Amino acid sequence: MFSFSQENKIKLLLMVALICNVMFWFSVREVRSRWINVPPAPDIKYADSYGLGDSSFAYRLNGLMIQNLGDTGGRYTSLKDYNYDALTKWFYLQDYLDPHSDFVPYLAAFYFGGVQEPEMFRPVLDYLSEVGSRPEGQKWRWLAQGVYLARFKLKDLDKSLELAHVLANAGNENAPSWVRNMPAFIMTAQGEKQAAYALLLEILKTTAEDLHPNEVNAMKAYICERTLSVEEAAQNPLCDNLL
Repeated sequence: MFSFSQENKIKLLLMVALICNVMFWFSVREVRSRWINVPPAPDIKYADSYGLGDSSFAYRLNGLMIQNLGDTGGRYTSLKDYNYDALTKWFYLQDYLDPHSDFVPYLAAFYFGGVQEPEMFRPVLDYLSEVGSRPEGQKWRWLAQGVYLARFKLKDLDKSLELAHVLANAGNENAPSWVRNMPAFIMTAQGEKQAAYALLLEILKTTAEDLHPNEVNAMKAYICERTLSVEEAAQNPLCDNLL
């Protein structure tokens, strides 16, 4: 019978382990991680669990996950392959954790807004409406991007007008004057030029004194050159200095 010293037993075990490791490598070398799409967002009551009870830490961890979702392990995922309903739930969860941060709204509006099939982005529009209607800082930018995407990417003038009204009535004092004019721009595109004219005229009557002269002139030019016909503009005193 063969007898092995303690040293030889250890060498034999190492040899077996090495052979098993090589066999395992050959059996799984063609296996790749699979894209299982956007994971389900947790319930709000568990929102800060990712940060061990720290809401700010959870917000940052989740934000990095959303930013890099689908682009890990040497894999790159097209934006059109994301589940935007599930993604929107993560956006709302993040908003619950930190309603003041602009990091996730930026991702939603400008990164995921570049999806190759714009109709997929529709669930995100309501999120942008909620976040962008808050009268603080420059949050109006997220809603303005939503108006743009609805109008020019989704080709949905009705949705764009709905968002434009929310934007115009948000009461954000830091927003530029064209934000209040946004519904009129959409109405003009819809062919509702009389409604657009009435809205712009009311804005001029109520806010002209608070606006820069260049903004007033820009509004008048839009009324006379885009909203009114040539004949109507020729008879309108508002357009006298522009003709």
